[in-house]
Amino acid sequence: MQMMKVRIRTKAPMILSAPGHTSVMTATQDSFSGSVLRGIFAARFIKAAALGNAAHENDDFMRLFYGGLRFVNAYPVEPLTQTRAIPLPLSVQRSKDGSSICDLMYGEAPRDGGFKSMRGFAAVCDKGLHPVAVQKEIRLHISRSDLNGGSGKERLAGRSMDGGVYNYEAIAQGQSFEGLICGAEEELRLLCGTIGTETFSCCAGRSKYTQYGQCEITVMPAEDISLPPIPTEERFCLRCETPFLPHRAVLGDARSMLDEVVDALNAGTDGGFLLAEEQRSIYAQAEDIDNFVGVWGMRRPRETALSAGTVFAVRKTGGWQPCDMEAVNAILCSGVGRRTEEGFGQLRIWDGRGLCCIAQDPPTPEARELCTESRRIAEQIILAHIIEQIRVLAAEDAGRARRTFPPDASHAFARLDSALGIRPQGACERIRQIVLDTKKEMPLGKMLENVKVEGRPLRSYLGEIIHEEMPYAARERQNVTAEQDLIDAGKEIGVWGGTAALLKQEEVFYAYWHTFFRFARKTAGKPEKGGESA
Repeated sequence: MQMMKVRIRTKAPMILSAPGHTSVMTATQDSFSGSVLRGIFAARFIKAAALGNAAHENDDFMRLFYGGLRFVNAYPVEPLTQTRAIPLPLSVQRSKDGSSICDLMYGEAPRDGGFKSMRGFAAVCDKGLHPVAVQKEIRLHISRSDLNGGSGKERLAGRSMDGGVYNYEAIAQGQSFEGLICGAEEELRLLCGTIGTETFSCCAGRSKYTQYGQCEITVMPAEDISLPPIPTEERFCLRCETPFLPHRAVLGDARSMLDEVVDALNAGTDGGFLLAEEQRSIYAQAEDIDNFVGVWGMRRPRETALSAGTVFAVRKTGGWQPCDMEAVNAILCSGVGRRTEEGFGQLRIWDGRGLCCIAQDPPTPEARELCTESRRIAEQIILAHIIEQIRVLAAEDAGRARRTFPPDASHAFARLDSALGIRPQGACERIRQIVLDTKKEMPLGKMLENVKVEGRPLRSYLGEIIHEEMPYAARERQNVTAEQDLIDAGKEIGVWGGTAALLKQEEVFYAYWHTFFRFARKTAGKPEKGGESA
């Protein structure tokens, strides 16, 4: 078999409707399904061959689009390597800091590593996973319900008389996706001979004749499908490249649905394939398949499939023969189950051992242009999250410093908290002034000298306030920036110049010392649990 790669470049927002349960929001898929890809090329073939409404009477058309070719989903392209991404297998997990990746099909994740599941798409390059995000946007529209058989006043007024609105979620323009067309050499040659291999433009998806759906299609030359190496082990894993629709199975029962895959493997070879029986041999989830057929003017019945990314283990008894791998590859590329011409049932061999860390230095996205008010609100949201972390840090520091508290520390901390005030504005100057006015021989002055945080007395922090030397600033890399997703979000929308800039704000200073003083006042004089250590 051979394949042709198909590149899709969105020139306008693209709505590829996803199943949903709301009447005011139309969600979109993250990729072009094989059904959409097949529809694009079927429309191109009909136009090029001038078949009009009689395409079903043309032998070549029926041969190509109803059995001869396989139109495989177009998934996003990773920008740096220009590699087609795949739906991540459901067994793949990564540590929370992104430093390591493991596949549960080949062993358990370390219990102390803080691993969590990975979802979405990723390009696989030399065992390195590079996550790929599909950019989307949401647009608000006004419902005009009087167009069909009505007065049309809503259209003339440019608004809804009843106040009806709805939203479209769409794939943003300027993104690239790559799909595959698989088939025999002569069938691919027939397709290219009819539609050509040059780049062409088309419209797809919902509202494609208004402001949505324009894209550019580029067809690559046909090439042979390379065979993966023959497995050397009895147990190997398969992943669903696309959703799988079985002919007969108990819907929702993954093992029952995957039995049909094993039957197809045995039918195309000398047999000996079995589903693995051990634990952690199947990672699967179901999804609803629901699409609109433009020629019919109606939707297909909704069906249940195993999702792309489902991964399962198969055992090959009796050993591998040279012809087995070729037969297996032909079966996998042809697809298993129903609607294989639309790309359903595509399977691939998967080996999750030795996965490398995710690339740590992705390209810096361009800062989004925000208005002044939006920028202020976004910065306040991020700052509020940082302050919550600062308060936890202050309570921990007060707990560690309690061994240095004098007997009358409760009253002294209450006095410092009172001087700090009830609002952040001017807190730095208020606390600095009371520290400067307090002599070292005074009870409060002695406490400021004896109570130490991170090895430094309180007076050194509060007498001359330097934000970069505060306890939380000295440990911000380990404590404040732990949630990398928050940091990345701030950089992406360009609302702040890094964590260090936020830590210089007076709100952070106030939050830390207010929490420190209150926590210290409540715990001063109380014996530590377990008694004092020698």
